[in-house]
Amino acid sequence: MKAKLTELSVARIRPPTSGRLEVWDRTLPAFGVRITSTGARSYVVAIRKPGATHPSRIKVGEPGCTALADARARARELMADPSVLEPQDQAKPDTVGTMAAEYVERHLKRNTRRWRDAEQMLARDVLPQWGNRLAADIGRRDVLDLTDGILDRSPVSANRVLSLIRRMYNWGLERGIVEANPAAGIKPPHREHPRDRVLSDHEIRALWGGWERMGYPFGTIQQLLLLTAQRRGEVAALRWDQLDLDRGVWRLASTDTKTGREHVLPLSPQVIETLHSVPRFVRSPLLFPSSRHHSDRPVSGFSKAKLLADRLSGVEGWTWHDLRRSAATGMARLNVPPHVCERILNHSGSGMMSAIARVYNVHSYQTEMGHALNAWAREVERIIEIGERKVVNFAVRA
Repeated sequence: MKAKLTELSVARIRPPTSGRLEVWDRTLPAFGVRITSTGARSYVVAIRKPGATHPSRIKVGEPGCTALADARARARELMADPSVLEPQDQAKPDTVGTMAAEYVERHLKRNTRRWRDAEQMLARDVLPQWGNRLAADIGRRDVLDLTDGILDRSPVSANRVLSLIRRMYNWGLERGIVEANPAAGIKPPHREHPRDRVLSDHEIRALWGGWERMGYPFGTIQQLLLLTAQRRGEVAALRWDQLDLDRGVWRLASTDTKTGREHVLPLSPQVIETLHSVPRFVRSPLLFPSSRHHSDRPVSGFSKAKLLADRLSGVEGWTWHDLRRSAATGMARLNVPPHVCERILNHSGSGMMSAIARVYNVHSYQTEMGHALNAWAREVERIIEIGERKVVNFAVRA
């Protein structure tokens, strides 16, 4: 697309709905302005370097920061003698590795709390295969081969990797790093079914016994997960300054929650008693630090902990998230209203009614949440005590 570029006309160009738009100057061919779908604008000059098949786009300024006349002057200088290119202008072609690093640093770290998960997924599943390849050279066949290889090992991981590649390349499109997204239009390789696993009373009794034998930290963490219905990452990263045990409150700031909203959770007497039993380390703000040498990091090793819980309890086929689902189901069984359960779970919600509730309903539901969690903790106690009474009665009869 060509047009007579002026300061005003550049400002009036509407961003494309996706990808990027280049408008070339009628006054000075090979000089133009590039606009991405996010509205970012930059002055560029197209220069064919010796031996190159296609001309390279060299940035010579930004509208609003660089005067159009100055950008044109810089473009003329480079067109007359490309050897005067400065080191920062002579950028090497982007590899998948460099694009991934920039994606993590410039986008994920600024926009999501779980950026480390994506960074680890890239390091484990993508970069070993593609890291040194040019990002623009990755094609649809490459994406399919990569996800098919992961599918044999972990079907769900294959879906997650495909989604991550698609998001990263969409970001690369907006930044002008690549011209196309090789993952666009590819369907997830594995059809996922929502889990509906809820622990039975018998399984809760067996697991609780295993958790008591495990003790601190993982046994305690699993007990708290079942009693509070909170997310594993939030319990594992629990800090002493989030707790007010005298008032019986756990306060998570917006930066500590998956939803990005502050969450204030009333604590049942059973949870408070459990928290009082947790050892306090002088050098660590965490209840469950990784180690004495890494006191600022939450504990890790959940896969091994679950295997131990399976062995001690004899219960298998459950996941960490099933504890949260079992707690929510148990509260529903105790006639806890759905909206109160949603507040306890701190779900983000979706749909028109949830959006209206978030905007207009500012009631904290602290009293209702407290009643619900107290009732659930008593129910867990009842379930455990039934098992203990059976053991005692069996021993008496024997």
